[in-house]
Parts: sequence; structure tokens; C-alpha cells
Amino acid sequence: MKIAFGMIVFEGDYVLNECLEQVYPFASQILISEGPVQYWQNKGKTTSEDKTNEILNNFYDPDKKIKIIHGQFKEKDEQCKAYMNYIDPDTDYIWNLDSDEVFKTNDLIKMKDFLIDEAPTSVGIQSCTFYGGFDYFLTGFETKVDNFLRIFKYQNGANWKTHRPPTIEYKTHINRKHINSLELFEKTNIQMYHYSYVFPNQVYKKISYYKDAVSGNNCIDNYFYEVYLPWITSNTEQKNIIEKKYDGVHEFKPHIRGSCKTSKFTGSHPESIIKNLNKLKDRFEKELISFMDK
Repeated sequence: MKIAFGMIVFEGDYVLNECLEQVYPFASQILISEGPVQYWQNKGKTTSEDKTNEILNNFYDPDKKIKIIHGQFKEKDEQCKAYMNYIDPDTDYIWNLDSDEVFKTNDLIKMKDFLIDEAPTSVGIQSCTFYGGFDYFLTGFETKVDNFLRIFKYQNGANWKTHRPPTIEYKTHINRKHINSLELFEKTNIQMYHYSYVFPNQVYKKISYYKDAVSGNNCIDNYFYEVYLPWITSNTEQKNIIEKKYDGVHEFKPHIRGSCKTSKFTGSHPESIIKNLNKLKDRFEKELISFMDK
């Protein structure tokens, strides 16, 4: 069973090392396209200016599994296709992996066994998406069935058709067997731990990109300062007021995406996150202070 993990990343150093650390033992390859899409190029960016490249260049890779492709891309579809030129032809599955998605070791073991036993052609994975730190996660819209399509059967010559939603295009006919995220979770309890709304700087840049280049008027105006930052700095009562006003805390307007409220996280984080949790929380606090001082 050969699983190639495919990643696109630009200034995504937040939990990138932790993400790679978890999947490395289970990967036949880790293919990474690094660089800005047109939106960031228009702002003068040619490559990541945070610690992304430092992490990628220095990550311990004794088995030479990692291939990094640097470039500037029109959009994320093109960025995904860039790394597919380097995929081994005998790969069984391509796993679409974002730099802020981290998996527990036991879940990766179970997933590999599941792919062998069930032989699906595509798999959706449920997300536990953290919000405003490491103690709350998003419900509602964020846990919608197949909100995150992640694993696809690979066939020699296959390529990405689209990134939104992730879709693989095959050169010849393939008999489809899809396992959706709810079915997977009910059978295995596998989920990804998604750190996409954790760090203030991360959210500020994410929302700027989506508001200006992707979702437009579907996003809440001035979301970062109207919702995210006030929620982080509020007590429980004030958090509830914010969530009542917007039917949650997601950047999409409520009538577009539906309810997306927070819930207290009572589980455990993946091993690499636990190991570095104090360091990650320290970064969160420093970024928060930086925004509060502006």
C-alpha cells in the first residue's frame, strides 16, 4: 500500500512541522507545492516569507520521501497539479493534505488498514476544526458530511481536476466506491484535527484572501475585527452574544453557510501537537498581543 501525501502551502508554518511529523512514517511520498497564488503575487509575494521554507528545507527526511516544488501559481488548481508531475506511477492513493491538518498516529494506522480492507476510490474525512486557540472547535457547517474530501485512488496519469472541491480526473474508467466522512467516522472514529482558525495572523491572512479573491460578499464584512478578535478576547457570556448574532463564528454570512457555533474540546490532540503545545500557545498569545496593540 503506497500513499502519497500531496500538499499545497504558502506561509503556512503554524503547525506544518507537526503535520509532517505525524504522516511521515505512513507516506511513500510527500509532494509539496510551495508558493503564492495570483492574489498574493499581486501583493509582491514570490515565496513564503515566514518559516515555511525553513521547516520544509530542514525537516528530517532520512528516506527521501519529500519533494518540494517552488513556484508562483494562478490558483490552487494549478498549484495542486504542479506536484502531480512527481508522483510515483505505482502509487495506490493520493491524500490531499493541508499544512494545518494533523492526524493521530492510531488514526493513520486505522486508515491504512481501512483502505486495504475497503478499497474505496475516494474518502471524505470528518474535521475537528479548532477555533480561537486549542480549547474550542467548530460545529454545524464545519462538520457537514464530506465537507473535506481528502483521499483518492490513484491511477497512473491521473491528475487534479479541481481543488474546490478536491476532484481527481482519471484517464480511463474507474468503478467508483466513495466512503463519505460520516460513514468513515462511524466505522473507525477517524477524524482530522484541523488547526485552521487558531492563530490570529493565520486567520487574518486567510480571511483577507477568501474575502477578496474567493467568496466576496458571502463573507462577513470586517470579519476579523467584528467576530474573530472579539470572540477570543471575550468572556463566556460575551462569546455567546457574538455567536447568537452571527449564528456561530464562521466567516460566511449565516444565510450562506448555516449555523457554525463553537463547542468545548474535551478530547486529546495528536501526539506532535501535545509535544509542542506550550510553544504553540505561546505563539498564539504573542500574535494576539500584536493585534491588540495595533
